Amino acid sequence: MLRPAQIDVALIGQPLPWDLFTESGVLVAGAGLVIADEAHYLNLIGRPLYRKCNAGAEAGYWLERLEALGHRADVLLSGPREGLEMDALPRLCRDLAAVFQADADACLGYPRLVPLARPSVAHCLQVMFYCLLLADQLELSERERLSLAGAALTMNMADLDFHDWLAWQAGPGTEEERTRLRAHPDHAVELLRSLGIDDPLWLDTVRQHHENMDGSGYPDGIEGARIVLTARILRVADLYCARTSARHYRPPRSGRYALRELFGRQRGQLDSQVAVQLLRRVGWYPPGTLIRLASREHACVTRRNRNGFIRFAVSFLDGRGRPFDPPRERDLTTRTHRSRGVLELDPAWPKIEWKQLWGY
Repeated sequence: MLRPAQIDVALIGQPLPWDLFTESGVLVAGAGLVIADEAHYLNLIGRPLYRKCNAGAEAGYWLERLEALGHRADVLLSGPREGLEMDALPRLCRDLAAVFQADADACLGYPRLVPLARPSVAHCLQVMFYCLLLADQLELSERERLSLAGAALTMNMADLDFHDWLAWQAGPGTEEERTRLRAHPDHAVELLRSLGIDDPLWLDTVRQHHENMDGSGYPDGIEGARIVLTARILRVADLYCARTSARHYRPPRSGRYALRELFGRQRGQLDSQVAVQLLRRVGWYPPGTLIRLASREHACVTRRNRNGFIRFAVSFLDGRGRPFDPPRERDLTTRTHRSRGVLELDPAWPKIEWKQLWGY
């Protein structure tokens, strides 16, 4: 069984971890081949690449694991605090980080299509994965990476019901609601301490995740370098995911829209270097973006590409609205399959096996 393979730029100078094939199973490059330089890397990624997975052991495993961990996150963050093991939250973060390491693109895209938990927890999971992406890009240490992941997962833990309610609204409307929102970072820190979390970076990141570079944030109004880097990363990821996610009062928006917001109206509030790194890693169309093709097919972007340019997407519905089985990879540079705009999930569609789009 072949599944799409993502070759990260970090592999330049490193041996390939597995054999690479074309869609039809022709070997392109063998495991152990060292990617010599950027030109060699660009030549490799100029076509769709696939690798073999063990149908018995690996097929479906990582996305099934992700779903199970999403359910565990829902239980741990929403359930009673009494009796919660001290290591439960750090262990959950390590487990989620391991799934991300195995298939980052599926972690970024699949949760946009399949809810893994209640809205407030699902949002934190999505933000966590974008934080892990940025942590790798910014070369954070393993300790910083896991502290950031923990902060992303638990930043709203003290008031999940309120954040679920906000998913139905365009924002806090009354002064009481705004006061409650401004208090949640401090309440989250207090709760985490009561649960035995004593990691200073984790706690500082949670407390500062609504601080802005220009000092207009809360709860302390600190600015610039006084905000820890992990909180600046979390702020960018949180806003980006909030802008791209669907709400009950509006459909999901494209990565292009979200990044224009980050570099436009909110530019002075965010760490611009972190926002630039996000743009470099996900481009305009992050994994999980649904698009309409010139052929009238419906397709999904499943893998990241360099410099925001997407060349390939996976069609899941044909021009008459019938599911492809299996899904078909399309070259978006051809006239027939050029992108004609972003789609939103439609409950009227037939059942889609979203795992198949990532090769599971």
